[in-house]
Amino acid sequence: MPEAARYRKVDLHSHSNRSDGRFSPLELVDLAVEQGVTLFSLTDHDTLDGLAEARERAFEHGLSFINGVELSTQWNGIPLHMVALNFSADDSALLSIVEANQRIRLDRAQRIAELLVKQGLPNLFDEAVTLAGESQLGRPHFAALLVEKGFVKDTNKAFDRYLGNKKLGQLRDVWPELEEVLARLAGQGMELVLAHPKRYPLTVTKLKRLLSDFKKWGGTGIEIASGNERPDSVRLLERLSIEFDLKASVGSDYHGPFGPWMQLGKFTQIQESKVNLVWQSWD
Repeated sequence: MPEAARYRKVDLHSHSNRSDGRFSPLELVDLAVEQGVTLFSLTDHDTLDGLAEARERAFEHGLSFINGVELSTQWNGIPLHMVALNFSADDSALLSIVEANQRIRLDRAQRIAELLVKQGLPNLFDEAVTLAGESQLGRPHFAALLVEKGFVKDTNKAFDRYLGNKKLGQLRDVWPELEEVLARLAGQGMELVLAHPKRYPLTVTKLKRLLSDFKKWGGTGIEIASGNERPDSVRLLERLSIEFDLKASVGSDYHGPFGPWMQLGKFTQIQESKVNLVWQSWD
């Protein structure tokens, strides 16, 4: 079998409206099938809420479905994302991490509302909660309310004038330390994958230091192809996955139809045949 055929129809990183994606879990699974994906994972940020319905819909389609979640962590003060894959949805350690991260997200939203009040705006927290509904509450919901109420003409202006980091501060959430999260989840049979490693503000030297820690603490893989990642970055990550003996994962990081470069099952293709693909050992 050609190397490309091993992963061409795999997508292990996507988001529904249970976090910050556009489509519902059911719509996302339908789209995956439409795009020819045959092995799929829903990996919403810090929530497992959409997994049950996505799995049921995948079963109806005959689509192989893997439980997933994208966890927020930090390493040396740098916010990072880690994708956990192929776990039991009732894993107590994972559930406790997810619940703690949800509390952090809610606290952040309350701080955003308070900082907007200090800028002379009304307290929009309750309305933002209502607007968010089943999705995760965040700055886009506040931006939408600012447009709706006429404070700005569009969401870009909302971020420029009120919601950008220069206005709100960095809002650097106190996410759990990467070492702590890995200590609680490693060795339980799930795959623990560092998401989109080239998107962090790290030199190659610091990235290698991160991967060394990640491996030492129990991490099992890295995303070597994610969305519209540049081919040269994918080549580097292929080499690093081999150097650090970390399994290779791939995914579109799809959030919705926000450009021609974003689609389920679409990412820069792997070339290195020596990488150990994360799903090769799955039944």
